[in-house]
Amino acid sequence: MTSLHALGRREPAITVFLVGFTILFTIVGLMRHQVFLWVYLPALVASVVIVAWIDHRWGPIPSIQLWMLSAWAVLHLAGGLAANPTGRTDILYGMWIVDGVLRWDQMVHGFGIGAATVTLITAARGSDRPLLWGFAIGQGIGIVNETAENTFAAFVENSNVGDVVNTAWDLGWHFVGGAAAALWVGARGIPGLSDYRRPA
Repeated sequence: MTSLHALGRREPAITVFLVGFTILFTIVGLMRHQVFLWVYLPALVASVVIVAWIDHRWGPIPSIQLWMLSAWAVLHLAGGLAANPTGRTDILYGMWIVDGVLRWDQMVHGFGIGAATVTLITAARGSDRPLLWGFAIGQGIGIVNETAENTFAAFVENSNVGDVVNTAWDLGWHFVGGAAAALWVGARGIPGLSDYRRPA
């Protein structure tokens, strides 16, 4: 809890942003009777705790990366709880951003795993292969996410998770997002590497 409190004090704007949108989409989920809300909220809390721990143990995580992770959380909450404005599907995750090419859920999966990969590479900057570790663990996070969603969907009717084809697309976008992030960091340099001090 100390690391969580310290991170919140260091990044008050991010804290207000994340808490505010979490409250907003909790209300939206309750009003729309979205059962996935009870999966999203514990997962979000667990994710925030893990990020705070990483920040304390291998950080500090740069502000831009924390903003990216927070944006991923908000986009994920919106996708699973808010209505699709086109009316074609029940939730925003089913909305086509570019018809037949890119859906909301694909964009969020690619962006989110990309953001996680950048953060994990930064955390692994003291290792021999930070790009590889960041990419590999990022893909692992994606697999855990898909496993949790499909396990939940097996017990809840009308969960809006999608079929095996949708899961395959999600995993594919995880790979695209993670690979793009690793290539981008590799080209620009790993944040904080020059002044890194291995934790005692």
